[in-house]
Amino acid sequence: MVDRFGQCGLQWVLRASGGDGPSMGAQDIGTLVHEIAHDLGDTDAASYAAELERRWGRLGLPPGWLSRRDLARATAMTDRLATYHREADAGGWRRAASEQAMRVALGRAVVGGTVDRVEVGPSGAVRVVDLKTGSRKPTKDDLARHGQLGAYQLAVEAGAFAEHGTGSGGAALLQLGRAANKTTTLQVQIPLADDPVDPGWARELLERTAEGMAAATFTALPAREVCGTCQVKDSCPAQPEGRRL
Repeated sequence: MVDRFGQCGLQWVLRASGGDGPSMGAQDIGTLVHEIAHDLGDTDAASYAAELERRWGRLGLPPGWLSRRDLARATAMTDRLATYHREADAGGWRRAASEQAMRVALGRAVVGGTVDRVEVGPSGAVRVVDLKTGSRKPTKDDLARHGQLGAYQLAVEAGAFAEHGTGSGGAALLQLGRAANKTTTLQVQIPLADDPVDPGWARELLERTAEGMAAATFTALPAREVCGTCQVKDSCPAQPEGRRL
């Protein structure tokens, strides 16, 4: 939510108010992958693939080559997930929890929600990992100031996952979809305390975001990467579809 608000405040408030519209097939596939990752835990690729096939009918996709193509795409995601588990284990990171709810006050802001994966490293540091099943990933520069990951780190330090630890070991995006390489792509944001330029950037960003979300007005910020897939264009005065309002 932090990054979404920074991209366009108007889009954020409209979507938060129920303007997303009906769920799309790609979103449903991503949700299914997340469910299986949680329900089966860290297991092998064959087990994930078998469970995907067993649950696939829930999506209600018509039989045919499109469904088979999407199943193959989802299977590639869980294959990457299984590969990541081996890589994480080799690096000393163990899974402590998945789909864990959190809620913590950070100044004026209250950060809440459910995180995909919580890991504990060899030194006892805690890392939140967000599973991504889409086709886009942030650049290296964007990752360094990724607001969602920064908020996760602040939450760790504030005790949101105290049963696992309160020292942040960074946060990460695990790319499983088309944004991934052939195997896995783990995009890691370094611990806030280790930031060589501004260790306080995440807290400052969260404070600005909280002030903005509490405001009485919200500004549309047109940009190709945001507007191209926006589902609330017909309510946006910056778009032709919304100027009739």
